[in-house]
Amino acid sequence: MSMSEDEVPRTDTVLTFYYKTLKLKSLIRTGWKQWNVKRDRLESVAEHIFGTMMLAIAMKSEYKIDVDISEAIFMLAMHETEEIVIGDITPYQGISREKKKEMGKRALKIVLEPL
Repeated sequence: MSMSEDEVPRTDTVLTFYYKTLKLKSLIRTGWKQWNVKRDRLESVAEHIFGTMMLAIAMKSEYKIDVDISEAIFMLAMHETEEIVIGDITPYQGISREKKKEMGKRALKIVLEPL
């Protein structure tokens, strides 16, 4: 079975998305900085994503929560992916929940558009 040109996966698109998301490894969570946490090393957004995904897996396992774990993990990853564009906005920065949601939606569209 052969694929049409439109169906052939585009490596450049995948790599572009991958490299964009790698920015989350060096984006330090804003709350750590705002609260003047004194540690040698502060948590990045990528570490936060990893931690919440592991927590979701453990909770699904131990509490027998009726949730599609694949969907939950995808949602956790996408929720933080917007921060590539808008940064890690905390509730203390004076941006309304509605405005942040709007900004996040636009940012996610920018990051995911090539896919």
